[in-house]
Amino acid sequence: MGSLERVCLGAFVVLAACGGAPPPSPPARPPIVAWLDLPRVPWAPVAPAPEQAPILASQRLPVVPPLPAPPPLPQAPRSATLRDPRFHDPMPGGYVGGWYGDTGLDIAGNHLPVYAIAAGTLDYSERGHTLWMDPPDTPYSVRLALDEPIPWKQNHRVTHVYYTHMSKLEVDQPEWAPVHRHVEAGERIGVSGIGNHVAHLHLGLLLDGQVEQDSWEWILRDDAIRGLFGGYKNGELLPSLHR
Repeated sequence: MGSLERVCLGAFVVLAACGGAPPPSPPARPPIVAWLDLPRVPWAPVAPAPEQAPILASQRLPVVPPLPAPPPLPQAPRSATLRDPRFHDPMPGGYVGGWYGDTGLDIAGNHLPVYAIAAGTLDYSERGHTLWMDPPDTPYSVRLALDEPIPWKQNHRVTHVYYTHMSKLEVDQPEWAPVHRHVEAGERIGVSGIGNHVAHLHLGLLLDGQVEQDSWEWILRDDAIRGLFGGYKNGELLPSLHR
């Protein structure tokens, strides 16, 4: 067998030289549906997690300065101090009145503002706590427990202040309230009214925590209160209101 024959027997691809029929064509490639022929996405490195990525200066939010604090609310006027600076005026514009031996100091005035003579906590600020309840008497009362008791004779101390015959209260606080309000010296607590058909404020100073007023032993008399406040006389006008 010649070399050409060996080629023909070993390789069917030399068809023209061997004179044989061409081999069958391979099957045609089936068409690919267009929506499956997806575009190829070029590879790119994966970006780091957001918490690891550096923050560029252009990406930083501007620092906003805090808003200025609102201005403080204006304080209500406080009453002036008396001749003894430990005490503030209980009723500016009122006249010291009453009579010797009364169980408190009466201050004459027609519906005038009433103030705390010293800082303390309200025991109560409500209707009642007085014998004068029939119209035209005004039946509101306040009792104030002082922050700092005031020394009195024979080792006694003024511990409470009692106001009555008031026509209006700044704070409505029952004696049994779970929280008792604190007031500052000279702070307004109400408005005077009428007692025993006379326009005035009754102010009592109570000793040693004895607040029931069932014994004169624990209540300062009219003249003792005027002396403690700085030696006021009956008929004197109390100082005017100021801030």
